[in-house]
Amino acid sequence: MSEVHGQQHYQVLKHKYIGLGKENTTQEEWTENIHRDTYNSLQGHAGLLEYLTLAQNSPSKRQVRIELIKKMGQTKLRSREE
Repeated sequence: MSEVHGQQHYQVLKHKYIGLGKENTTQEEWTENIHRDTYNSLQGHAGLLEYLTLAQNSPSKRQVRIELIKKMGQTKLRSREE
């Protein structure tokens, strides 16, 4: 009974959180998804973006946001090239 409940719970989480992947998702694909999600989260939250700007000693939050968006795109391109 508990195994069935666990499987149902996992299915609900898969629908809610797309980043969990599917049965055939490779470790590399999953890692790339995590990286893209992290970059997106960092550039989308003002406090995190300000923290990164200060930590990197960058002149502006705008520049850091652009760099993060570029990294998101590069992660996609790398996965398609291989």
